[in-house]
Amino acid sequence: MTLLPALTWPLPKAPHTAADVWSASYPDFVAMINQTNVMPGAHTTISTWALHARIDRDSSVLDVACTTGFTSRELARLTGCTATGFDLNQDSVALARYNHHTLDPALHLTYVQADGTTYQPGRTFSHIAVGAALGFFPDPPAMATRLLGFLNNGGYLLAAPFWAEDPLPEHAAAVRRDVFGITSPMETREQALALFAGLDVLHQNDHQLNPELDDAIEHYCASTIDRACAQADIRDPAVRNAMIDRLRQVKQATNTLRRHQQYTVLVLRHDARTYPNRYVELF
Repeated sequence: MTLLPALTWPLPKAPHTAADVWSASYPDFVAMINQTNVMPGAHTTISTWALHARIDRDSSVLDVACTTGFTSRELARLTGCTATGFDLNQDSVALARYNHHTLDPALHLTYVQADGTTYQPGRTFSHIAVGAALGFFPDPPAMATRLLGFLNNGGYLLAAPFWAEDPLPEHAAAVRRDVFGITSPMETREQALALFAGLDVLHQNDHQLNPELDDAIEHYCASTIDRACAQADIRDPAVRNAMIDRLRQVKQATNTLRRHQQYTVLVLRHDARTYPNRYVELF
């Protein structure tokens, strides 16, 4: 096995105190700890998309709200595709580039810092991976429509939206808003799928969410933070403990939402001859 050369940590500064950890915004904290931020289903969703959307070495993928690059990086590892990711958070984009070159610089990946509501990639793509990211945009339906302008005719849109059949209890809605910064209403299944009306449904599978056990959360938190401390050369135990405490809080917030949410993995095809009409029944 060939070892890749060590890379310089790309963020301009590391947290020096526990207060630095707790005062960071949620997107900045994700970058601070180089969190492997994933769509619902993580690797299993990636595998489903790759198979049912026929992604291969000739495919070009746009990774929407890419954060630290998991979706595009793993699709490229699995299929050899070329991918471009964009995200509003500059630090997350820097980490996506860092993770790309740490893992395998031979992968064909490009990351740019951009506002998705105004971003112009200057090209179209065979696949667009949006995961559950539409909820982070101020107008999800408008963003869903905008993305189709970046998709080849006959191309695939890959989604994994969260939804809940009943309104979220106030404490869960507050977690979604205050911890994750999602201010748009929680969609029902019907509303979540309506964002993609007019696209051909090639694959659709609903999934239950199960809260993670405490031991699994502790393992995840220690693994993530110890890696970040090694990468960023953070040696202060107080800073490490604050990072673990905040990530634990995030994971507990995720558990709160998992008790009320489900998600659907979708592979959708854009056919310009029929869009936005639909002539095939849904099942």
